[in-house]
Amino acid sequence: MGPEEYFTEGKKDNYLPAKAGRMPIPVNPVVYAALRAIYAGGPGCRWKSDSYGRPYYSYQARDGQINIFFDPPYPPYQGYMPWSSRDMEKAAELPKLHLSPRWQYIYMGSIREAVRNLSVETADVFLILMAEISRLHDPRYDTAMIRLEDIAAYRSVKIRHGSASNLYREFRDEILRLADLRLTMRWRDYKRGGNLIFGRERADKLLDIVDIEYKRDDTRWTSVSIRCGQALAGFLNPDGLRWVGYYSRALLQLNPYREGIAKKMGTYWIMIGVTAGKRGEKPRATPSTILDFCGEKVNWRNPGQTVDTFIKSHELLRGIGILEETPVLEPPDRNKGYFKKWLQTPLAVKLSDNLWRIEGKTNKKVLTRHRTPLNCQVPGNAEELQTTPHLIRQFRSVFGIHQEELARSVNVARQTLSNYERCRRKLPYEVAERILAVWERKSRQNHTHRPDQRAQLTNS
Repeated sequence: MGPEEYFTEGKKDNYLPAKAGRMPIPVNPVVYAALRAIYAGGPGCRWKSDSYGRPYYSYQARDGQINIFFDPPYPPYQGYMPWSSRDMEKAAELPKLHLSPRWQYIYMGSIREAVRNLSVETADVFLILMAEISRLHDPRYDTAMIRLEDIAAYRSVKIRHGSASNLYREFRDEILRLADLRLTMRWRDYKRGGNLIFGRERADKLLDIVDIEYKRDDTRWTSVSIRCGQALAGFLNPDGLRWVGYYSRALLQLNPYREGIAKKMGTYWIMIGVTAGKRGEKPRATPSTILDFCGEKVNWRNPGQTVDTFIKSHELLRGIGILEETPVLEPPDRNKGYFKKWLQTPLAVKLSDNLWRIEGKTNKKVLTRHRTPLNCQVPGNAEELQTTPHLIRQFRSVFGIHQEELARSVNVARQTLSNYERCRRKLPYEVAERILAVWERKSRQNHTHRPDQRAQLTNS
């Protein structure tokens, strides 16, 4: 029985399978920062420490900052430092500023051990859980239930170390590890303006375990119900759902030990490729930025090894269909000083179209009357767009662009763009040129050039 058959059989009747080979994932700053923090963990940990020795990961960007850290579990379970539950409870109850050296060692040691246990497989489980949350009717409030068998089917594995119980036990540990992650966030509110702030009084959970089902008369898990924390829910509103992309299951099925770097690089291109594709652009990044996201240290002693691994990983991503086009990754020469220049060389790839294109939602209510779908022909020049500014609204409808998003890209206020669309103010030539440039990029990307489109727009 193949992986697809096993996956369908495991879900039975209560699951509506997505398209073969991919699963939906939300693309937002919280998911991006969480993946960076997970990849930065492990044996070669790149987390920072605060003044009290507690490890944390800080992600800073133009629109805000997200801090991710661990809340140590007690009583300890397999995967954390084996102190008694009484010691852990005492260490957690004592004020953090007045910990005695022994209790502080216990408290910090459990957190550092949790960070060292982060791995590529932790990120895989996190992405699978986010895929289940993305399929909910309202991801902000509903809970998603997933069985450990389904996680194994996503990964296309059935046993580990000769036993399925060992595999499910490791999945359980990864889920608990994700449930121990906390975050504080201050981020720009794209919809209403201002800032979104979470974790000011008490740190927010990344994911919350709502319910656990066990085998009859046993302590082994069979399924778990989860929901997202407040920070994730802030980006999973109806406006944010349009930024749901697709993650390739072929990437999940790569070996996390031998092909872990390829997994990380594929995840990076998908995360930035979804947002770039919706703007009608190709994702661009430098090798230095990609390696920083992957949590990989640059091998300055043997730079050729880093270059070869980078090239081999992209060849693998192209072979499994993640990337359709890749630039020349081999540096022109490998003379002295080539490595620094290569690390800062911008690279542009083409992500597979079925991983970022927005598709119509299933199970929609049928309209009472059939409507002719809108089409959009690019105006010939900026003067023509000035005479027909009402076409801007139809352009946004065809390509699914928010008014605020288009206004920000052409450097005008949202209300000003609204006045242009409704012909209340004259459209300036400079703004018309910028809108036309965005229009042409989107048209080239979506191949919507048809001779009868202008006639349809005029009649509508």
